[in-house]
Amino acid sequence: ALLFARVCSLPPILMAEDRAQKALVKRLNLCLKRPENLVCADCPMRLPRWASVNLGIFVCTNCSGIHRSLGVHISFVRSTQLDRWSEVQVVKLERMGNHRANLFWEANLPRAAKPMSSDLPVVEKFIRKKYERKEFADRNAPGPVPGDGNGDGASSVAQTLAPAHFVVPAAVAHTAPAATANEGLFDMLNVAAPSAGAGLHAFG
Repeated sequence: ALLFARVCSLPPILMAEDRAQKALVKRLNLCLKRPENLVCADCPMRLPRWASVNLGIFVCTNCSGIHRSLGVHISFVRSTQLDRWSEVQVVKLERMGNHRANLFWEANLPRAAKPMSSDLPVVEKFIRKKYERKEFADRNAPGPVPGDGNGDGASSVAQTLAPAHFVVPAAVAHTAPAATANEGLFDMLNVAAPSAGAGLHAFG
């Protein structure tokens, strides 16, 4: 009864924001249920629970740590369950997804080059080649081409909020710290890990 009283005492604007966040998370969860997003964009781990907003992909906990080490200028990582989201960010995920993104990022992927396991050093090497050095990217396209978001549940503003192509980050030469090796446990248990990017403010 006390909790109910506290909830009811929230200012209307906060209650509206809370409802809006729940609606955005629901849309993200629908994205996660699409066949192309049931497996991490960069390794064989199933049921990813993290997303790279600017790349428009869903990744597992292990890969999310590696993506964070790339820097937010290449990959801005958010938890689909723990972080706050904006309409623009969710639309990007709705319109892109793992399959569309990989059509660009893995257009020139050599046979057997993609990791067949979630071994951290192997996956990190692959991710750096893929996004930092763009070794496998389509050289004839400026970037991944987003869809209309339907089946590919997008909102009515999808067409106006997303660009014709996603912006491809410039290649980076520096080496960043590797992700910790035990983060993948959360994915195997299908439990959301604590957000490593909680200190970052959402943008977009």
